[in-house]
Order: sequence, then structure tokens, then C-alpha cells
Amino acid sequence: MIKSIHQTIRLIFAICILVNFTRTASASADDSTGATRVASWKDDRTAAFMLMFDDGWPGQLQVAIPELQKRELTATFYMVPDKGEYKTLAPKWAEAIKGGYIIYGNHTMTHQGVRDYEHAQTEILECTRIIREELQPIPGKPNRLISFAQPGVPKGKWTLPKEDLIRVLEEDNMIKRPTFRGHGAISHLQELEQMTALAEEAIASQGTEYLILHGVERIGSKWQDFWALKQDIFLPLLDYLAEKQAANELWITDHISWHQYETERNAASVKLLQANDSKIELELTASVNPELYDLPLTLITNVPAEWSECQIKQGDRTALVSVTDGKIIYDALPNGATIQISAKK
Repeated sequence: MIKSIHQTIRLIFAICILVNFTRTASASADDSTGATRVASWKDDRTAAFMLMFDDGWPGQLQVAIPELQKRELTATFYMVPDKGEYKTLAPKWAEAIKGGYIIYGNHTMTHQGVRDYEHAQTEILECTRIIREELQPIPGKPNRLISFAQPGVPKGKWTLPKEDLIRVLEEDNMIKRPTFRGHGAISHLQELEQMTALAEEAIASQGTEYLILHGVERIGSKWQDFWALKQDIFLPLLDYLAEKQAANELWITDHISWHQYETERNAASVKLLQANDSKIELELTASVNPELYDLPLTLITNVPAEWSECQIKQGDRTALVSVTDGKIIYDALPNGATIQISAKK
């Protein structure tokens, strides 16, 4: 069954490659000074890949997070604040973010289902409040976007109408993550090769894939997490993803950053204000809410052939970048100040 699904997906990806090739060729046809395109993915990486961990199991804290941080891989962890394991380890979850590469998401307060809109106010919205205010507060962003993952519960436990779920998410700036179907480690994908195949498919299509995990094996522990992925699969998986990230083939990111980038990219427009042998000025806009969509986009700009290093200035942000094949790759904020590019003196 899995083989058949993968064959179908590869056929779709083959079509996507042709479409992407045509789009890329068209986008890069203008070689004039100042010509600029928005990269499909951050840092002009080939594809995007997301790791997601559900339920806040101890193995995530003890094994997954240290190994992710060691390899500088980002992941989303979906919290259940009224769950016993979380209550016991809450201070450690708050401490873990100091090492970076962790974003927390909403998996409801109890993982026991939601009856109706009124019940959602405590079961869903309270979880988001805890993330924003207690678990991972970010100064200046009290209403920032939060990823939401609907938990799997017994039949009859989730009776919240679809339209009310949409309403709740919209009211509190939450974004529903992609479906669990076909992407769950152990539940759907048992072998390392099946998991890395997802990433290879993303690279082939220049698109996005993701893997959802639950527990991670704790060697030597009498008690194991639910659906604990063996370390002899988990660690090689992380090594593989780290290699792909180092090779610029994959952007390993969290769900909200992925959503922000894709949304901004699709709504972005670059206007060339000035271009000559000494200076380039650009305006980057996007028809999005700048309070929620404030992730810098990666731009690729053609510069004069004699330039070897450039200074990029946007508002009070400056950066130095090297020129490669007459182009520079850099980040800029949509709807921000004018982008000024000049040769380093």
C-alpha cells in the first residue's frame, strides 16, 4: 500500500519538477542589474521539511531536543498542559527553549476532545494562552501565530463543528497544521528509508514534506513513551536531515515559520527603484498583515559584474554578503524600509 502511494506521489512530483523548472527558468531570464526574485524557500534552499512532535512525552525532552539542538535542527512540539507528563516536567519544557530550535504548538489542554464552541474556549484557547504567556513568551508579540494540531481522540469525543473550529482558530491567530494521515512515525512509517523518502520527495518537487513523531526511545528506562521511535532510527534520521540542510537542499523549519514564509512569498512583489554601477534600491511588499507575517524573505538580486561584496541596508538592519556569479542572496523584511544595496568600499 505504502509503495503504491509513493509511486503515485513520485508521478505527481515529476510533474511538479517540470512546472518548477519552467517557473525558475522564467524567473531567472532577466540578467539585468537589479533584477530580483523571491526565493521559493529561505536561504534559497531547494525544499522545506518539518519535524513535529506530539503530546510532550519525556523522551522528547531527554533525547529529541538535545539531539536536535546538537545538529541545529528546528522542530515544533505540540503541548498538552493538563497531561500528567507535562505537569511533571513543565519547568524543563520552559527551560528547553533557551537552547533554541524549539517552537511550541497547541495540542489542546487535555487531549480528550472538544464538545462545542464554549468548551473550545478552555480546551483550545487556554492552551494557546499558556504557550504565549508562560511557556514561550516572545516580547512584543503577544498575539503571534501559533500552530494547532487536532489530537486523535476516541469516536464521539470531538464534536466541535468544523465551522466552529475554523472560527476559534481565526479568532486567536492559530494555524492548523497539515494532516497526520500518512506522515506518522511508527503509525504509518516504520523504517528509516520510508522517512527519508519523504524528504527526497520534497527535494524532487522543490516543495514541502513533514514527519510527525510521538515518543522517542529512552535507553535504559523501564517506562517508554507512546509510539517511542527507536534511537537507531531516530538519530540516523536527524543525521540525514542535517546533511541535507548543510547541502542547502532542505530548510528544516517549524510549522509557523513555514506558513509565514509561504504566505508572504505568494503575496510578495519586488519593485526596482534604482539600479546603476554604484547603487541598487528595491522595495519589497506583500499583501499580508505585517503584525502576524513578519518573517524575512530571501531575495536573489543581480549586481554589477565588478562587485565582489555588497552591503545590504534596510532600515536599521545592515549585512555584508558575498557576490557569486553576479548575484547576491540575502534576507529582507516585506513591507519594511527601502532595501539599499551597494558595493563594499
